[in-house]
Amino acid sequence: MNRMKARYDIQHMNLKVSNVTLPQAEDSYVLIKAFDENQNEIVIELSHDQAEDLQIELYEAIRRREHHSSAITTSQEDDVSIPVL
Repeated sequence: MNRMKARYDIQHMNLKVSNVTLPQAEDSYVLIKAFDENQNEIVIELSHDQAEDLQIELYEAIRRREHHSSAITTSQEDDVSIPVL
């Protein structure tokens, strides 16, 4: 399989996994479609191994984002001062 690296700067995209074949099939692949609210679309074909690697990276990115946003919320709550009457 040819390797290609690409970097896209896409915001507010939705991912949809479709056309997943069985991992043992000869021409096995996972098809991922990314689309935005204007229905602009990117289609990516991955091997099952590549799809598993991407899944791990996405879970890690989501975990870091959730951790970061909860840390910001906590620090903002700490900065709130209650006036003394």
